[in-house]
Amino acid sequence: MPHTTKLKSALEAAGLSEKQARIYLALLQRGPSGASVIAQEANLKRPITYVILEDLKRQGVIGLVPGEKKKLFIALTPERLAEESARKTDNLKKALPELLTLWNTKIAKPTIRFFEGREGMLNVYRDIASRTSTKEILAFFSATALFPDFEEAFSLLMTLFKNHSIKGREIIHGEVPSFYLNAVKRLPNYRVRRAARQYPFFTDNILYDDCIAMFSFKKKYVLVMEDEDVARSFRSLYELAWEAAGQL
Repeated sequence: MPHTTKLKSALEAAGLSEKQARIYLALLQRGPSGASVIAQEANLKRPITYVILEDLKRQGVIGLVPGEKKKLFIALTPERLAEESARKTDNLKKALPELLTLWNTKIAKPTIRFFEGREGMLNVYRDIASRTSTKEILAFFSATALFPDFEEAFSLLMTLFKNHSIKGREIIHGEVPSFYLNAVKRLPNYRVRRAARQYPFFTDNILYDDCIAMFSFKKKYVLVMEDEDVARSFRSLYELAWEAAGQL
């Protein structure tokens, strides 16, 4: 089979071990086969081949040919692997905010964390949106440089403010999208002001708990700094900016 090495790497990326991938590819090549034939094709010893075949059968990756006296194994559709890999990824994404919260509570010293790309940025928004015990969230950003997937992040934060008694304030530079302004103005616990034209922002900046997250939409990364004193200093600076900001 051409490109076997590439296919084996793809199977390993989907969650199979190196030996599992070899056996699965052998079954794809040979079709329904007994364990000894599979062992020879995969260049593995028969005892370990038996163990791996049973394991793959339990995972739903391979099956047995029904009605055969001799035990013949058959590879199930590769789509099953793709579905299982997507399910594992989805479960991890759903658990990530809680995992991050647990991780954050164990940190005793100041930390700086760096996240790249779309998913990295969205995961930080998800973490912020999961902090239902936060008292107040402060933000300032430029409306002219929104994250391409900002609507998803915005929806997460709006749900947080709607369902919990968390206060929110935001200073925006530039023309505010109507969908955004209409949504935040309906929140009794959220206030928005406009920054002076001559003082633009180049990142989306969010202060929450003892953290400040700085999102670069242009370069697709976010820097999260967690430290009580740094957060207090930024809050003082925010109050100065809030007093100088204009009403919307």
